[in-house]
Amino acid sequence: MSTKKQNVTKALEILETAWKTKSAILLTDDYAYMIFQTAPGKWQETSFIFNDGSLEVRELDAEKALMLLIEEVTTGLPGYNSYTVVIDNDTKAKVVERIKAVGG
Repeated sequence: MSTKKQNVTKALEILETAWKTKSAILLTDDYAYMIFQTAPGKWQETSFIFNDGSLEVRELDAEKALMLLIEEVTTGLPGYNSYTVVIDNDTKAKVVERIKAVGG
């Protein structure tokens, strides 16, 4: 089982990878969500949960990735008063800050 510190490090590495490729990166009060292409037809979905520092990573085919992204946007995000779609370096910096604040 990974420690909180290991999860923070891994989440930051995954964020950098996602930022450099086709991806959707979302930030809520509770978690950071990243879904991105790792190879043709292969995607990775990652959630980093702020309150406990847990990290969930799943490898997916393209169809499943699309279905999960649609679910996140239509079911998960509407439960929040505000959320951020990471589109530039400033919003990416907010994700980095939130992940680092979890510490470990």
